Amino acid sequence: MRVLLTLVALVVAAFLLFVTVVRPAVERGGWKELGFVIVVFVVVLLAERWARTR
Repeated sequence: MRVLLTLVALVVAAFLLFVTVVRPAVERGGWKELGFVIVVFVVVLLAERWARTR
């Protein structure tokens, strides 16, 4: 049952990510804007990790 719940959560999260981030970014600014969103996301994650190690 736990595996099923995990798979359902994964599918829902992936769908929401696609609908709210990927599709609007590509429609509005093309692949460059999507790349920018990804870069910002990675920078935030790296900054958070750096802040935790301090």
